Amino acid sequence: MANAYVTLTALKGTGALNITGTAYDTRLLYLIENVSRQIDRYCNRVFYPWVGTIRFAGDGSTLLILPIDLVSVDALDEDTNQDGTFETNWAGTGTGGTDFLLEPALNIPSSTTDIRAKPFTQIRVNPMSNGTQDIFIAQTNIYRLAGTFGYSLVTWDGGKNLSGSHGGGATTTLITDATATGTALELGQLIYVDTELMYIRAITTGTLLDVDRGVNGFSTGTHASGTAINVVQFPGPIQEAALIQSARLWKRAEAAYANPSLVGLDQTGQVAVFQGGLDMDVKALLQPYRKFAI
Repeated sequence: MANAYVTLTALKGTGALNITGTAYDTRLLYLIENVSRQIDRYCNRVFYPWVGTIRFAGDGSTLLILPIDLVSVDALDEDTNQDGTFETNWAGTGTGGTDFLLEPALNIPSSTTDIRAKPFTQIRVNPMSNGTQDIFIAQTNIYRLAGTFGYSLVTWDGGKNLSGSHGGGATTTLITDATATGTALELGQLIYVDTELMYIRAITTGTLLDVDRGVNGFSTGTHASGTAINVVQFPGPIQEAALIQSARLWKRAEAAYANPSLVGLDQTGQVAVFQGGLDMDVKALLQPYRKFAI
C-alpha cells in the first residue's frame, strides 16, 4: 500500500537534498514511503485515507471510543442474535443519522479546503431522535462498520483536468491531461478523481500520469473528460516530519551511516553518541498527533 507524506519534488528540492536529475528517484520514493510508515507506527494511526470494514465490540454504553480514526460511514450493522450474520442495520451514513452520531461533531475530517480537519473518534447512540437503537450491546465483535478510515480526506485542486474519459478496472493506467500549465501534481502524490483514489508513479512531460488505480481499498470507476484531478493533502507537521526524517536518513547513507555526534573534549576523551529512530525535531512535530492504542 503506497502512501507518501511528502513529495519527491520537495525532498529533492533546494533546502532539502538539492538533488537534480532522476537517477535516485525510485530509491528516494521508497525512502519516503518507509519513513511515512515509521511515522504511522510512532503515532499509532495512519494519515492516509483507506476504505474497508472493521468489527468491534460494544460495552453496554451509549458512547464508544472507536479503535481507529474514521472519516465517514457507509454502513453500521449489528449481529443482533450472535449467529454470525449482521441482520440489523443502524440507520445513518456519512456522519450519522437516526440511530447514531459521529463525534467530535466539529472535526469534519472530509474537506476540500481545510487541512486542519481531524478524524471522528467516537460513535454515539443518537439521543435526539426516535431511532430504534438504545445502547451498544456488550458482546464481542457484534458490530460491523464499513466506511472510509484514516486521519482525514482533505483534497485541493491539482490544477489539471482529464482530457478524455477513463474506464474502471485497470490497476495501472496512463491518464492524459490536456492542461499544460498551472499544475500542482507531483510524483508520489495521492490524487482523488471523482471518488477514486490513485497514486502517481510517474509523470511524463507534465501531461501524462502513470498511476496505480483504486489504491487503499477505493474502487476504480469511470471518469468523464474534464473531471478535476484533486490532490490529497496531509497535515503540515506530518509533511514536515516526513521531509526532515527522509533527508536525515539520506544524508546518513551518503556518510556510510556514520554518526558524527561526539560528547566530551579531546583532552578528556570523547564518546560517540548514536541517535537511532526518529529525529528529535520530528518527534516534536508528531507529538500532538500521537494516539494511545486501544
